[in-house]
Amino acid sequence: MTKRALICGCNYPGSDAQLNGCINDCMAMRSLLTQHFGFADGDITMMLDTDASTPSPTGANIKAKLRELVASTQSGDVLFFHFSGHGTQVPDDGESDGFDEAICPTDMNVIADDDLRDIFSKLAPGVKLTMVADCCHSGTLLDHTAIAISGPKAGEAVPNLGGLLGGLLGGRGVDGSQIKNRALPTNTFLDMLSSKLGTNVGKGNIRSSLVSLFGSSSSRKAVNYSQLAQQASAAYAGFQKGNYSACMPFLKSVFAACGGGGGAPAAGGPAPGEPALAVSHTPGASGTKEQPLPDHVGILITGCQSHETSADACPSGNPKEAFGALSNGINTVLTAHFKQNPGAPISYRTLVTGVREALARSGYSQNPCLECSPANADSNFILP
Repeated sequence: MTKRALICGCNYPGSDAQLNGCINDCMAMRSLLTQHFGFADGDITMMLDTDASTPSPTGANIKAKLRELVASTQSGDVLFFHFSGHGTQVPDDGESDGFDEAICPTDMNVIADDDLRDIFSKLAPGVKLTMVADCCHSGTLLDHTAIAISGPKAGEAVPNLGGLLGGLLGGRGVDGSQIKNRALPTNTFLDMLSSKLGTNVGKGNIRSSLVSLFGSSSSRKAVNYSQLAQQASAAYAGFQKGNYSACMPFLKSVFAACGGGGGAPAAGGPAPGEPALAVSHTPGASGTKEQPLPDHVGILITGCQSHETSADACPSGNPKEAFGALSNGINTVLTAHFKQNPGAPISYRTLVTGVREALARSGYSQNPCLECSPANADSNFILP
């Protein structure tokens, strides 16, 4: 069994999105993996946007590393992905709520749920994937149903946190003035893209703008939109000149996007105001609607419920000591568990129950969620 991890922290230094605790989260998570879960240092990739000695946690770098890790795994292996930073919502008329949930790499080349589904759908059977998303808008990133958390796994108990809650509180208690939330408002996200591109980016041109900035490494829906828009433009130009064969690539892509004919278009409509060309399907590929990840593929721990925000907390008042409430909660609960039960596993259900209790007792309003199959909820955290 090989255990590999990718740990990404984005503090966005010097930007309108700046946070303080994400790098600390990553260092703490690395220590947990090596001390308690048997990960070798060489099998943990760190991407920190404040440390030039690590690869930068850009959208392209994160996706490339995830693809590399997925390709190298085989049945029985363990894969762990941790992200601390902002989450955001990308306008998308194809989603039931009008938005795609996405994580925000340091360059704002967002990674949406569709991107993660595309990457993790290629996992070998029998690989145990755990994703911790210490950000807002992290629910449904793996397409799974939320597990109802009403207590620990049968036969397990939440560890006694005792004096460890002082670390979660920074020894001083926490109030709103010491918290930033890890939700990047859509308008701020658009403003940051506008600054990078040098022109106004709005809800109506967000996908074309992402492709202009990041090319083929941008989110796959944006790439698909750009490809199909180019085909539509070529088809229209050919039609005007009487070259009807020029319309064929565009028509084939539309036909494929509808599942090979007769079906509804694939999930993933245009951003509001953009032409209805975007499809969640690679043009030219055989056409069936994309399916969500099966529930048994991957376990996701989210920072909060959909109506809440995830805290970037600094109760000590020193930004160098800031942390994400979810990450620090996980660290607190696991530290207590392994102190009281050396070497014993803990289930995802019991861990999330303990983190919720710790955060509530420490004055945080967020409730981390667990999204996976019921069987995975009661399996051991990280390890088989």
